[in-house]
Amino acid sequence: MENIAVSTIDMDAILAQREEATGSADTFSFTFKGQEWVCQDPITASDEWKDGLLDLDNDIEVAEYYLGEDQYAKFVKAGGRAGYVILAINQYMQQMRQENEEGRPTRRRTSSAKRRKR
Repeated sequence: MENIAVSTIDMDAILAQREEATGSADTFSFTFKGQEWVCQDPITASDEWKDGLLDLDNDIEVAEYYLGEDQYAKFVKAGGRAGYVILAINQYMQQMRQENEEGRPTRRRTSSAKRRKR
């Protein structure tokens, strides 16, 4: 049996790379009605924040928890719904799974055409 060297995972580097690529190691954003909305990242959120999810009873409470009360009120005023926040969270998690499978710890660029032109 052959010994395969396993490298140490440098979480400081991963978090720094995420922060550089996305602007934050602890949040993610999505756009709706031409505005950017910032959610807590469920992957890197604190354990205390994650424990708070256990006390929530419905999608509205979950959406408000992810966005924060003030931002959620503005989101609803802009025409948003709790379900849209849940969809954004699901899309984000799916994107993160794909990027992890492809070996990228950060988000890919929004336009693949830009990469091809270079």
